[in-house]
Amino acid sequence: MIILEPTDQVKKTGKDGSIFVTIGHYALSNSKNTSVIPNFTIFGLGSCIALILFDELNRVSAMSHILLPRVFSNKKILFPHKYASLSVKLLLEELLNHGAVRENIKAFFIGGSKIFNIENNLMGNENTISVRAELNALKIHIIVEDTGGLKGRNVIFDPKSFSLYVKSTGGIDYKKLY
Repeated sequence: MIILEPTDQVKKTGKDGSIFVTIGHYALSNSKNTSVIPNFTIFGLGSCIALILFDELNRVSAMSHILLPRVFSNKKILFPHKYASLSVKLLLEELLNHGAVRENIKAFFIGGSKIFNIENNLMGNENTISVRAELNALKIHIIVEDTGGLKGRNVIFDPKSFSLYVKSTGGIDYKKLY
C-alpha cells in the first residue's frame, strides 16, 4: 500500500515509477502487503529537509518534504508536513496507524544546506536543528543524518529495501548511505 498526502497535490512520477515527494507533502509505504513498491524521491533539496521514518521489522516507512522549522503565523495550515514542528509528529502517527511499532521506528534526515552563500541565510541550519530536536523529543533514533554544507542534494529512498541514496548537486553518482 502506498499513501500520498495530500493526494490531489502529488501528481508527478518518474519514468521508473518513483514518486516525487513535493514540499509540504509525504508518501507512506506499507510493503508487507504488496510486491511493487516505487522509490520515494526528492530532487533539488536545498535548505529543506527530507525526513524518512521507518520500521524495518513491520515494513512500514514514510518520507516528508519539510520547508520550514516551525509555523510562523496563525493562518490555517493546509500543508502541515511543510513544517518540522508538525511533520515529525504527524509522520510518526501515520506510521503507527499503518502497523509500525513505536520502539522499532528509526530516522534518516537529509538536507538543510546553505545553498546561497549569504551571511544571514540560516534557514537550512534552523531546519536541521528543529528536525533533530523533534526526533530527540520523541526518542526516535537517528540512523543517518546528512545535513548542512553549501550544495543541494537529490534523495532516493527505497521503501522495499530501506536503502537510502544521496547525490550532491553537481555530483555524478549517488552514494548509498544505508
